[in-house]
Amino acid sequence: MRQPTIVGSIEIAASPTTIYGLITDLSRWDRFVVETRVPARAVPDSLAPGTTFRAWNRNGLWRWRTTTKVLQAVPPRSLAFEVTSFGRPVATWRYDIVPTARGSRVTESTRDLRGRTMCLVSVAATGVVDRPARNQRNIERTLAQLKAEAEKPA
Repeated sequence: MRQPTIVGSIEIAASPTTIYGLITDLSRWDRFVVETRVPARAVPDSLAPGTTFRAWNRNGLWRWRTTTKVLQAVPPRSLAFEVTSFGRPVATWRYDIVPTARGSRVTESTRDLRGRTMCLVSVAATGVVDRPARNQRNIERTLAQLKAEAEKPA
């Protein structure tokens, strides 16, 4: 049974272009994305629909590999991608950026694509029993860290 979409949103005092630049610069994800790291050798030249890259995810002592395929890249408005692990769909993730009077509203969302078997496998592989709760916390932390990164003085 698939879980509903998990969503978080934050106001950031930075332009949509600045935020989109941060979100699409995979080499800087370690500054704000909570669970995923993209090794320098895996960073693609650009993000366009169909682009794939490999990443490492971590949870304490647990480490697992994922493959990500870009589904949508619309500068400076949205980035969406699908994550697979062990060759199976895991989740879709999406960032939407809307201009506001103070800068931008960034919304991050995810939808769990795992089937029953993959849910069991992923608990053993990741150490995460309650993935929806974990993703909600990760979204909140990621958005807070993205805000801090985007609002740093130049």
